[in-house]
Amino acid sequence: MNQLHKLSLAGLLGAFALSTGATAFAADGVCIDAKAKEALNACPNTGPKELKGGAKKAEVSFHSVAPQKDPSKPGADNKPKDPSFGQGTAVRDDRKARLQSRQKALLVTEIAKLEQLFGTTSKNSPDRPQLARRLAEDYVELESSAFRDKTQAEIDRDALKKKDPAAAGKKQATANEAAKILTSARKKAVDYYTLVVNDYPQYPALDEVLYYLAYEYEQASDNANARRVYYDLIKKRPDSKYIPNAYLAFGELFFNEAQGDPTKWDLAAQAYQEVIKYPPEKNNKVYGYAWYKLAYVYWNQGEYDKSMNGFKKTIDYGTNYSQVPNASKLADAARRDIIPVYALRGNPRAAFGFFHPISGDSGGNDKTYKMMDDLGQNYLDTGHYPEAIDLYKDLMNRDRGGSRACNYQVHISEATMAMKSGNKDFIVQELGNQLKAYNEFKSGGQSAEVKHECASKTAALITETAMAWHIEAVGSNQQRGTGDPKTMALAAQLYQKVADTWDAKEYGTFEFPRLVKDDWPSIYKIKYNMADLLYFQKDWAKCGPAFDSVVAENPTSPDAAEAAYASVLCYQNIYDANHPKDSAKKGYNLGPGADAAQKKKIEEEKDKLKPKEMTENQKGMVTAFNRYICYIKPDKSDQKGLDQLVEVKYARARTYFETLHWEEAGQAFREIALEHSDKDVGIYAAQLYLEAVNVVGSNYQPPRPSCFDDMAQDVPKFIELYCSTPEKATKNAENCTSLNKVQADILALKAAKLVELADKQQGSEAISNYTKGGTAYFDMFKKYCQEPVANKQQPQSEKCDKLAYNAARAFQAARLIASAIQARSALIAFDNATNGNSPLARKAVYEIGGNFQAIAVYDKAAEFYEKFAGVDTTRKPMVCKIATKEENADKALSDAVVLRLGLGQEEEAICAANAFKASFGGSKPAQTASIQFAIGAHYADKEEWDKARSALVGAMGMIDKGAAPDVQVQAHATLGRAYAKMKGGGKQASGEFAKVRGIWANPDDALGKIKSSYPGEDEGQIGKRVAKALTAVGEAYFMAAEDMKEREVDTIRFPAYNGPGTKDDVLKHINTKVKDWLEKKMPAIDKVAAEYKKIVDLKPDAPPRWVIAAGSRVGLMWGSFVDEFRGAPIPKAWKADPELRGIYYDALDGKSQPIKDQKAKPALVTCLTYSVKFQYFDQYSRNCEVWLSKNYKAEYHVVDELRGAPTLANSGLDEKSPPLLIGGTFWHPAATGGPDKPMTAAAPDDDNAPKKKPAGKKGK
Repeated sequence: MNQLHKLSLAGLLGAFALSTGATAFAADGVCIDAKAKEALNACPNTGPKELKGGAKKAEVSFHSVAPQKDPSKPGADNKPKDPSFGQGTAVRDDRKARLQSRQKALLVTEIAKLEQLFGTTSKNSPDRPQLARRLAEDYVELESSAFRDKTQAEIDRDALKKKDPAAAGKKQATANEAAKILTSARKKAVDYYTLVVNDYPQYPALDEVLYYLAYEYEQASDNANARRVYYDLIKKRPDSKYIPNAYLAFGELFFNEAQGDPTKWDLAAQAYQEVIKYPPEKNNKVYGYAWYKLAYVYWNQGEYDKSMNGFKKTIDYGTNYSQVPNASKLADAARRDIIPVYALRGNPRAAFGFFHPISGDSGGNDKTYKMMDDLGQNYLDTGHYPEAIDLYKDLMNRDRGGSRACNYQVHISEATMAMKSGNKDFIVQELGNQLKAYNEFKSGGQSAEVKHECASKTAALITETAMAWHIEAVGSNQQRGTGDPKTMALAAQLYQKVADTWDAKEYGTFEFPRLVKDDWPSIYKIKYNMADLLYFQKDWAKCGPAFDSVVAENPTSPDAAEAAYASVLCYQNIYDANHPKDSAKKGYNLGPGADAAQKKKIEEEKDKLKPKEMTENQKGMVTAFNRYICYIKPDKSDQKGLDQLVEVKYARARTYFETLHWEEAGQAFREIALEHSDKDVGIYAAQLYLEAVNVVGSNYQPPRPSCFDDMAQDVPKFIELYCSTPEKATKNAENCTSLNKVQADILALKAAKLVELADKQQGSEAISNYTKGGTAYFDMFKKYCQEPVANKQQPQSEKCDKLAYNAARAFQAARLIASAIQARSALIAFDNATNGNSPLARKAVYEIGGNFQAIAVYDKAAEFYEKFAGVDTTRKPMVCKIATKEENADKALSDAVVLRLGLGQEEEAICAANAFKASFGGSKPAQTASIQFAIGAHYADKEEWDKARSALVGAMGMIDKGAAPDVQVQAHATLGRAYAKMKGGGKQASGEFAKVRGIWANPDDALGKIKSSYPGEDEGQIGKRVAKALTAVGEAYFMAAEDMKEREVDTIRFPAYNGPGTKDDVLKHINTKVKDWLEKKMPAIDKVAAEYKKIVDLKPDAPPRWVIAAGSRVGLMWGSFVDEFRGAPIPKAWKADPELRGIYYDALDGKSQPIKDQKAKPALVTCLTYSVKFQYFDQYSRNCEVWLSKNYKAEYHVVDELRGAPTLANSGLDEKSPPLLIGGTFWHPAATGGPDKPMTAAAPDDDNAPKKKPAGKKGK
């Protein structure tokens, strides 16, 4: 099988650097830091400490769920039930309002006295009927008292039945005694009422006595006597106020009989209709109750409209006669009872309009909404789901934002689920709507209690549905489930909604009315059930995190161990699915030996190898694997368990590897490779370990060379484990070959990393590591290359040239130039001995030149530069034809020319220059022109003007054509100077200086060309070039001004006086010849001064040397003018007369002093100021200083000891280009760096240290 990452020699030496994500190099000598090792060895501190292995079985963690409603079997229709407002609450007995409850003892005493009194009262006594009635009512009161005692005793009995049966028996005895008293008292009341009726037919309140007599018969369930007496009342006293009550009694009796004999409904209706003929304003207190019972009669007869009308009449009565006892309660009962009737007859969408007028609302709709809610519940209870949905949707629109809004959606969900029980997708969608409604509701302004109710109902609805589907799919107890994957998936989806919406604390406060309370779920159970379903759906990507969540929810639960083990199985299945066949054994070709193509690709894509943030799934996977590895300890005899443990370890290591967590991956793979060599994955773990650790050692910042020490120690162990026997070697042939090769290559890798580490360091640390790296390379070169060849053997390394070359570069970076020369010399000698023709050996020739130049051995430097370029100036005749055009040949020759010139070896310099011109004149015209100029400038510096002229004339065509403006102006200025030194060369000199001025006619254009000619130079280097150019331009302008001075000023000489010296003759001379001289001389000086001033105005800066010279010239022209003017002749007579002589000279001074102060002095002060500012002193500056000290002694003094001698120039603007550099730099240092690319750190000796100039060269 081919291994994707083949480990070969090159490695990833310096290919790239990981700048983020890598842990800082915590300590010297550490490859994999402690944090990575801790991450692997740390066991989760929560969760079970033992895992249950074995096969995963299906589980359902609950046992009973109430069945859902079947919409095909709706509940019973809205049959009339017993009236919620019983007849006992109708105002049929107003005796209680007259009679006050008294203690039984007092009541019995009074009855006894009244009985005694009644017994002694004659039958004809007018008081006797009143006494009889009084006794009847006292017995009624005793009856009521006994009824209360009986009721209370029965209540107490029921409360004591379980905890104190004996006491309960006593209470039963009390109740029995009270029942006897009740029966006896009622009989006595009937007897006395009957006595009044029979014995006193003219009793004024006979109607009342008849009514209560019948009422007592009715209470005693003696319906026959009750009807008889009620009928007597109606016949005998038709005008009695008790007539409505009597008819009501007939209605009640027929109503009760109609429950078993429907033929009696009409009789009941007739009786109630008689009652309502008596309006309430005529003191009919049972008017509303009669309508209420009549509505029930119609309901039972199926006349729903009449029934609803009866309830509405009842409500109207209760509203209008609320002062009547129980009238308001009667209206409330009618409002409740009208709802099921409306459900049978009314339109749910019109419910609001029907209920609102009768709801009792005033200024709001709350009671209406409550009635509508009850109607909706009735629809649900009776299986009318579409009507329920319509009703609750209307409520949601009307009561939006109300406290019942969430409940409305709950009912819609319930109806939908019941109606669509066969469509689970639809139910899930509706439950989603319910959850959305809950989320909106909980963000509203309702009370916490209302919000909790909404949450509880929503959770119950979703939970109970999920649990029902769970059981349906997987079964329970001995009942098999359907095994339907879709049902499982949807149940798991609902579980997820629950787990995502509520935390354990809040969920624990909910109620689940459709479940047995012992099976009320918790969030923990929900999560476990969800994970369980996901597992059996083989939804591995979800079941791992789901079981993790179970463990996290309750780490100490009895099910936590099972959940933790199931989590591992889920993640293992994910891993297996993501790594088909042998893909998990392959790496990324990042081991210590990537080929050139792969290495280039790595360099281009280095950012892709930064450690990645693990996904939540990957984090869960690693945590589960860690838990498994920590707590699963298979016995040595458990081969299957051991195999699974290694698989989990390998999957964990691979997860770190694929997320580019190289340290953790390396450590994990190493453990597998060393501890499980008997497993097939062992050899692949070894290879992936080397790959991961190589990335750490090669690419982390700062580098970690110790990684190569670790690999050097581990590779022999791997070879022993996997390749030491013929069987192992055959089985792992390809991998063993790679391991043997890596064993040798790691030494080179370590040396490379020492150099790379040094690149990132400074000072002594960097020098130390460069030295170590160079020594390691050179030792390997000697051991594997030099010594075998010296012993007439083949080299033992394929890359001997790289070893020596890298050694030299490392030594050079460590400032060990002699060692660098030794390594490069050894490389060149080795290449010659082996006929290797190595490109690195050729580069070494060039770089030795740089080494010799760095230590100021210029003749050797020039010799190696020439040798590299194919020129040999040591032979006679010299070989001046270049033999190579490889990289840096032009630089080598250029440096050789300059070095030879500096050494005064003109013949050798010209040889090298001619070779350069022959080979590079066409391709590098600017550089060629610069070299030709350098030769001419060299002769000019030595004042060998003929040679200078000859060299420059021959090269001027090339200079004008190919050189940059700075070289052109210097070349023409130098040639002009050469012509000026020759007899008769003035005209030619002027022509050359005119060319200089012409080249600089547009300073901005010239500056732009200079910058574009040297694209690699910084502002400082360009500034120096411009300064040299300006010096040449300043010289050209100065020479032009000199020519003009010679023509325009020097030819106007002061007129000599040769007369007799008389006053008249002298005055005539002055007024004619002197005046004429004055009028010509001053304008001529002004004109020439303007020409000199052009130097001061040069752009971008005036060259100090020539500003000083120009200032000196202008100032001295005016100074000479003043001196000559003051030398005008004086008449002899005046000369002899001191007074006249003084007046005359004072007059001359008065005329000339302004010129001296305003013309001469400013120019000479400018001259002296520039000289001091730029510390440039020459004869011109000396003349300025002397003149000023002579004419302005108080201001200026000549102090020779405070300044240098003339010709000392320190100004940067006037700095002369070092002759070593044609192109603007002194020399071209050899680069230092790693084996495959330039070193990232430069050797201080090469770039930064002060450099000595070649012998024979003068600095100016």
